[in-house]
Amino acid sequence: MTTIESSKLLLMRVQKAVGLINRLRSENKELQTKFNLVNTHNEELQELYDKLSTDQAAIDQAITAALDELETSIGELGGIEDFGTLDSQELADAEDFSAGLDTEDMDIETFEDEEV
Repeated sequence: MTTIESSKLLLMRVQKAVGLINRLRSENKELQTKFNLVNTHNEELQELYDKLSTDQAAIDQAITAALDELETSIGELGGIEDFGTLDSQELADAEDFSAGLDTEDMDIETFEDEEV
């Protein structure tokens, strides 16, 4: 191989390397642009997640406060188990009374025996 042929072969390799470097630089710029876009999107998602977490905590506190208030209210009423239950005849009589129907046949003592 002569010096001229070696020089041409070396020139071709350098040109191929330069072409490859240019292609890699272009690819790198494209990937950097995509990375920046994904990174920005990730930051936006993180902000939304943080806001959602804050909102969820506020909702949990509101539910807990409402349940505590409900328990307190029930406790002040003496508890649900303290309320009497009516049998089917007593319920029918109460319905008739509410509707303004004849209440002469109602068993008044039944209502008096119930604890309210």
